[in-house]
Amino acid sequence: MRGKQPKERDHYVLRMADGTLVDVTREVYLEWYQSRRREKYQKERNRKHGICSLNELEGKEKYSGFLDVEEGLEEMVLRDICRDKVREVLKNLSAEDARLIELLYFLEITVTDAAQILGCRRKTIQNRRKRILKELCGKMKEQGIQGGYF
Repeated sequence: MRGKQPKERDHYVLRMADGTLVDVTREVYLEWYQSRRREKYQKERNRKHGICSLNELEGKEKYSGFLDVEEGLEEMVLRDICRDKVREVLKNLSAEDARLIELLYFLEITVTDAAQILGCRRKTIQNRRKRILKELCGKMKEQGIQGGYF
């Protein structure tokens, strides 16, 4: 574990949400301590950059219920039509380009990892991705897909 570690003790205890104390091993305590520090760091970073979570937005009266907006039938139909058109456009890609899009966007693999898998440099993957997305954008505009339905 990187960073500051708590001092060695004979006995480790965690307080549960209901206030009860539970004896734990040092490993469990260190893992809990590390996750607590990570959570605190994330909150501080988010506050610094002005980022708030959906849970925080939902808790504020100003935004309460805005996440519960039901999608109308028209929006559902338009989204399905757009998805079908996107699938058609993706079918027209070369095998290598389709594989790259699958890795990056469907399997959510990083550019660096995709470069290792495909056996090329990271910059090559970035250039290919940029070219493919530009090509896809042009083809989708031809199909009449304006975006916003995804």
